[in-house]
Amino acid sequence: MIRIILIIIAVILALIAYFLFAPFGFSLVGDFDRKTIRFSLHDPLRLVDLLIDTSVEEKIDLRIFYLIKPLGQKKKQGTDADKSRHKDKKKSRGKRKGSLMDFVKKRLSLIIKNAFSFLAKCHIHIRSAVLSFSAGEPDTTALIYGGLASLPFMYGRQISVDADLLSDEAFIRGRIDAGGSIFVCILLYYVIKTIAAKGD
Repeated sequence: MIRIILIIIAVILALIAYFLFAPFGFSLVGDFDRKTIRFSLHDPLRLVDLLIDTSVEEKIDLRIFYLIKPLGQKKKQGTDADKSRHKDKKKSRGKRKGSLMDFVKKRLSLIIKNAFSFLAKCHIHIRSAVLSFSAGEPDTTALIYGGLASLPFMYGRQISVDADLLSDEAFIRGRIDAGGSIFVCILLYYVIKTIAAKGD
């Protein structure tokens, strides 16, 4: 019995180590003018396989260990009780969203800085990109544009990124075709670093 428990613990630890340190490959093809995005993410063994595709209809397909598919299911017509529970959940989500927005506003510059530090440590290749954007505030737009300029993979013959520092409206236009790999352990490091930091 003890041997079985030890084997189970060893398998769990091995899976945790695998997901932390294995490179997750991703592909992103987006046309922001047409509001279509196709994003895929998976580990080398495809134990976790995520697909988000809005080119035809909004589709989120998540497969875990080849069998489990918690997302991408069709919604069923609910009863009155289900609708009431849905409203309560919607209010709860609204409160959580408000708390999240407060958190983001207090740590916006740190979030942007850590996001670009994370991207710099990832293996990313941009095949083509023609983008223009604004964050709605000149300071934030300039901060994001400066962060993009610091990333080595943002330079190439088929890459063009422009920032509108005068616009007071947040937007992103153009298209992008990119791919590469990311590491969960590095992502967790910067997430924890951001959460643990004191607000401005």
